[in-house]
Amino acid sequence: MNFRQRTTSFLISCICLATLLNGSTGSVPVVNAQLPQPKAQDGDVLRINTDLVQTAFTVIDKDGHFVDGLERSQFELTVDGKPRPISFFERVTAGSSREEQLANRADAGAAAAKSPAIRQTVRGRNIVFFIDDLHLSLDSLNRTKQMLRHFLDAEMSSKDSVAFTSASGHIGFLQQFTNNKVVLDAAMGRLTYVPYSVQGFGTGSTKMTEYLALSIQNSKSDNKVQAFYMGECLKQNLPPKNIPGYSTLVAALKATCETEVKNSARAVLMQAGAITTNMYASLESLMRSSARAPGRKLAFFVSDGFLMDTGMNGPNLPEKLEQIIDAATRAGVVIYTIDARGLGAGGVADADNSKPQIGSADPGLQMAMIGEVSAYQNAMNALAGDTGGRALRNQNYFDRWVDKVLDETSNYYLLAWRPDKDDEKAPKFRHVKVTVTGHPELTVRAPRGYVEGPTSAADTAAVSPTEKSPGNQKVKTPETELGAALSDYYPSSGLPTLLSLTYLNTPKNETVLTSSIQIANRGLSFGDDGRQPATIKIAAVVLNDKGKIAASFKNQLNVNPLTGESDAAGVIYNQHTPLAAGIYQVRVAVRDEKSGRVGSAMQWVVIPDLTTRQLNTSSVLLGGQVLENAKKKDAGPQIQFSVDHRFSRRARMGYWMFIYNAKRDASGAPSLTAQTNVLRDGQVMLASPPRKLNQGGDDPERIPFGEDMALQTLAPGRYDLRVTITDSLAGTSVTQTVAFEVL
Repeated sequence: MNFRQRTTSFLISCICLATLLNGSTGSVPVVNAQLPQPKAQDGDVLRINTDLVQTAFTVIDKDGHFVDGLERSQFELTVDGKPRPISFFERVTAGSSREEQLANRADAGAAAAKSPAIRQTVRGRNIVFFIDDLHLSLDSLNRTKQMLRHFLDAEMSSKDSVAFTSASGHIGFLQQFTNNKVVLDAAMGRLTYVPYSVQGFGTGSTKMTEYLALSIQNSKSDNKVQAFYMGECLKQNLPPKNIPGYSTLVAALKATCETEVKNSARAVLMQAGAITTNMYASLESLMRSSARAPGRKLAFFVSDGFLMDTGMNGPNLPEKLEQIIDAATRAGVVIYTIDARGLGAGGVADADNSKPQIGSADPGLQMAMIGEVSAYQNAMNALAGDTGGRALRNQNYFDRWVDKVLDETSNYYLLAWRPDKDDEKAPKFRHVKVTVTGHPELTVRAPRGYVEGPTSAADTAAVSPTEKSPGNQKVKTPETELGAALSDYYPSSGLPTLLSLTYLNTPKNETVLTSSIQIANRGLSFGDDGRQPATIKIAAVVLNDKGKIAASFKNQLNVNPLTGESDAAGVIYNQHTPLAAGIYQVRVAVRDEKSGRVGSAMQWVVIPDLTTRQLNTSSVLLGGQVLENAKKKDAGPQIQFSVDHRFSRRARMGYWMFIYNAKRDASGAPSLTAQTNVLRDGQVMLASPPRKLNQGGDDPERIPFGEDMALQTLAPGRYDLRVTITDSLAGTSVTQTVAFEVL
């Protein structure tokens, strides 16, 4: 890497410090700054025709590797056993570098040349971990956390959008998609053990599991399980043999115990069914809301297992499971299930549910327990198999399996068909099967079908919680539209909007967060003649990790039309907000008053606690530009850092940061070293040699560091700039990472 430190870098950083920190914490609008916008991407298949039904699938060989280079003509599609012509075919590659290595670009190009119908689409991975903590032992929870830790440390890339969710809801506001590992780590920290309490009564020292309770409820005649628990009941209540009427008392006691055992079984199943129902409600809500996230989603469902059906006295669990599978299929979610019990699952638990009593249990009872493990896995098998995923069971190495799944799902095919009969549009489950003709050795993993007829893209996407039916819809105003966009968990794209967050510590010893909002000029309305000023309303909230409002701001901008400028130009608005240490999410919504278009964006930020006196840094500030203040000529220039983090290969990219709490020797001098790397999906592409920092400056508490780099050696794409500061006196280091894109 050809890093070259320039005097102007530090001049700009000093100007930035004076402008952003010594000034007020109010808004600073910067209008008509020239910032490139991304080109529009091709939409999903459902945007091509609202009558198309699509399905995503993978093709795996006997070694578990994705089979690349297949063409439309090699596939056979059947719906309810009847062949259907394929109307659309596409090969899709997920967005990480590791996955791009699996999908060799040369091979992809050759395949495209053979079949013009094949298009290669690159998307980042959308990955969700659903932790069924309502059915998870303490040991299983610990293994699950180890798996999540491995994923964060070794598997997740900066382009991934990941969510950690739980059935109990204990994760709370942090249960959202993000690429911020600190936020995900905090979400993982909220996973706590939820005791599984399903109690019967009068069953002695051996706990009655749901599986055994179901056996009792379903028994028609001689049942060894019922006989065992009746024997347990009799042991606790048998009278002395020498009392008068002993036989009569025993007969009455047997009848009482039989009733008690059946009532206990009924109570166990009702409680178990209620817990599973609550878990299903959380899972279905997740599946339906995921429909609004673009592209295919990969979900890992982690649980100790549960019964697919709790019998006649429980809720209708099979129907709820079908609804979840249908919701997942429509949302493009492929579910891979993990039995967190690993090896050694099964056995009869003692009364406090601590350790299995394999040897001490009644032999007849042990025979009845043979099918218990598989019974608890049936629903998980259905979730995986019917959505195109797989089920992991009887293994302890979850992290290895997650690695394998991520590789396995790096590539997939997408096809669509057009129903040609009206009866196929009626609500009914349709069985869908995809095969590779002439290759029985290849395995196709795809959703097994859908419940209802085809839907449009708008119908498939989950409706925003703020939207109402026409008869119950609130009157729309600019304020209600902005409020709806702010309360939504998914950004609105009606008005292209970008958000960038940076924080700096001020000489007043407070940390200030700068929210930089970029609004694309191409989305603004300048009147019918293109000469009228555009009016933009801006509203934003800063939420803490509990979802509570920590700050808010709003404003209105009047933007004059550009003359002879590219429509890629953007409007930038800056807001400075003092914040205490913590995790925050900033949500911003903007509305063009003439057109009514609304856009929104959101981003997480972690403000460090500098009072601990530990080594730390500010955010990395990218691409500063010196802009003249159009309103106040005497105010001097302003520094505007890049909001979209996009840079031309022909340009040099500057970056700056400030170092806090550096330890000093007896003479008052720190000893700091900087190391800068450019990475692409975890792979180092460029690296600078470690460099001792110049300790000049008027503020010893805020040591500036800045460099710039040439980008011509980098291929177009997304990269991570990683800066590591090492304090040799304290023996500590701190790393900051920021993403950028080379055009």
